[in-house]
Amino acid sequence: MFEIFSYPLLATGLGLGLLHAFDADHIMAVSSLTNKDKRSATITRYASLWALGHGSVLLTMGVVAIIFGLAFPDVISKWAELFVGIMLIGLGVFSLHTLHKERLHINIHSHGDIHHAHYVTKENPPHHDHRPLLVGVAHGAAGSAPALALLPSINQASAFSTLAYLLIFSVGVLTSMAIFGFLLSQAQKGLGKIHIQFVDGFRAIISIATIALGVFWIAG
Repeated sequence: MFEIFSYPLLATGLGLGLLHAFDADHIMAVSSLTNKDKRSATITRYASLWALGHGSVLLTMGVVAIIFGLAFPDVISKWAELFVGIMLIGLGVFSLHTLHKERLHINIHSHGDIHHAHYVTKENPPHHDHRPLLVGVAHGAAGSAPALALLPSINQASAFSTLAYLLIFSVGVLTSMAIFGFLLSQAQKGLGKIHIQFVDGFRAIISIATIALGVFWIAG
């Protein structure tokens, strides 16, 4: 069965997937979704969920194209692109709103004659958040062109090659996004060690940049 795979084409799919994850809209969306939490496991999980949502759409499109010989109309991609722009603005606004609502307190305590003052923030309990998965689905619908561009040439070989190409493309996206999530968490931890307000400033910059990209996305 391995002879039916076109290894150069699969390698191309992996490379495209690794690069596709770092599109500006992907980075900004994941950054806005995760900039409330500095824990490496949480941020990496959010980034991975985004990639799973993105990959599920691509694989669904590929299966539909193979089994039914149908291609998704361009109008769906155009509406998905518009939705991505609106979604980016919403994510940025929500992130700014969350940052504004959080209360930064100064915790003062004493050890004998020594008084300490340090910043503390209220921790939110972990909960199931499906936003990364849904945002990934939206991005998958809007940005499927790089993954689906080579489908006609793959179809001439076999359905297995087509699915393998889409799968390895999605693996590339997942790998890059998981690495990005981990690096983002380390950056926020580093800023937090300097001063907690640096983290808040970083979050505000990410939120504003996400809103600006969303406006640009719609205007373009």
